[in-house]
Amino acid sequence: MTLHIGALLVFLVLNAGQPSGLAADLPNDGFKSYTQKMPGSSVSFDMVAIPGGEITVGSPANEAGRDKSDLPQKKVTVKSFWMGKYEVSWAEFLPFVFVDMSEIVRNTNKLEGRVDKDGISHPTAPYGSVYRERGEKGYPALGFGYPTACQYCLWLSKKTGVKYRLATEEEWEYACRAGSTTPNFWGNDAAQAKEYGWFKDNSVDDTGRETTQPIGKLKPNKFGLYDIVGNIGEWCQKSSTNQPGVIRGGTFESGVTGLRSASRMIETEEWNEMDPQSPQSIWWLASADFVGLRIVRSADDTAELPKPESKKEVPVSPIVTSPSTDKAK
Repeated sequence: MTLHIGALLVFLVLNAGQPSGLAADLPNDGFKSYTQKMPGSSVSFDMVAIPGGEITVGSPANEAGRDKSDLPQKKVTVKSFWMGKYEVSWAEFLPFVFVDMSEIVRNTNKLEGRVDKDGISHPTAPYGSVYRERGEKGYPALGFGYPTACQYCLWLSKKTGVKYRLATEEEWEYACRAGSTTPNFWGNDAAQAKEYGWFKDNSVDDTGRETTQPIGKLKPNKFGLYDIVGNIGEWCQKSSTNQPGVIRGGTFESGVTGLRSASRMIETEEWNEMDPQSPQSIWWLASADFVGLRIVRSADDTAELPKPESKKEVPVSPIVTSPSTDKAK
């Protein structure tokens, strides 16, 4: 990975505790990690500054555990960006799902969802409990489709006045590797996986079921990103509209090879095969409660930002159509 020493020194001064040894493409002296508050609520989330540089994404043909869905290796340059320190939690996600009905201008068909005053689509009511009995307070939001993830980013951008989006696959892998070139970002010892990610070997609950765990309980990678592998898979930005959806990072059901930095999961029809609706929902994945998201923000985005909401909001209680049995409140 190419080093730009001068810029890297600036980055290290501004971001004490961030990893060294990475190329830095810093936009200005203000590029550092920060906390974003969501207007009208007590909810906030942390964004980690990721210095740009060069990386070889994908996996070599002889990598142990390599899957046919892995990308072929290629060298790319990634510009500086911010990435969520954690996966998006239910506390951040529910206000988007259960939007105040006074904001809705029309309830449309199942494919368009509910459209608010800003023209942003919100998902239709989920089938069954929104939590899927996978954990509530302190747990990652899950079980939704790619259109929902994209609309959430638009909604969050309007609410905060900051342009948030999904990571490209190159950005995601760059952030996950954090300067490493080994199959797993922590090194070659597969036994260390339990220290960094929730997967089938350590995600089992008291009933013997593999499931999600509270965010931020294990060790972060060298960028300070928690649960970047395991727990839930994270939607990445499509490179074209015809491309199938891709999640990165593996899940609570994955084997240890699914936690490799190059590992990918490609969306299939089976992810929604249990949906009883006709046409099937584009918003929720009835058979894939292992999918969630992590947000990013470009460091060099000079486009006009949306104006943040400033009005006082009334908290909206989430509506669930079946009671949750999860004990983690």
